[in-house]
Amino acid sequence: MKSLVFVTGNPYKFEIAKKVLEPAGITLEQQKIETPEIQSTEVSEIAAYSAKWAAVKLNQPVAVTDAGYYFEALNGFPGPFVKYINKWLTAEELLALMVGKINRNAEIRICLAYCEPNEEPIIFQTIAKGTISEKPSTNEKSFAVDRIFIPEGFDKPICDLPKEEMVRYWSGKENYWKELIGYLHSMINMQITS
Repeated sequence: MKSLVFVTGNPYKFEIAKKVLEPAGITLEQQKIETPEIQSTEVSEIAAYSAKWAAVKLNQPVAVTDAGYYFEALNGFPGPFVKYINKWLTAEELLALMVGKINRNAEIRICLAYCEPNEEPIIFQTIAKGTISEKPSTNEKSFAVDRIFIPEGFDKPICDLPKEEMVRYWSGKENYWKELIGYLHSMINMQITS
């Protein structure tokens, strides 16, 4: 059985990861540590840097995820800077940037970086497509972007979907966890046969 640390402070993300990994024989431990984030427009570069740093600090294999919201009509804004945008702008202010825009397509680019101590990170990515709503959810406790991003196949923003439904959605959508399972199993098989 393989074990690794998922570096996240988000219990929701941890629950989704466990749901995918544990049936494959991979045990997961959650660690909440602040990792340095480089400034980049690519979520893969940000996740890779953070994973390499965390693997050395914890001296264990780690997984780190990073995500960016890319609005087509705004040339990919806010991208990986969504954490800051959620602090600086309200959902209403974000929607004001969309006034007069016909194209409401958007996507979440999610990256998983797996890294062992003193090794180079292995990157897995997926994209969740969706649209930007015409008006924000009334759920003002949610992040600004989650109040306006409607995942493909749904008719309301992420923050208005029941938790169980979102766990099921992301468990199926987050193909990168399944790709990590394949990678880890192939590495174990290589060690057994060598």
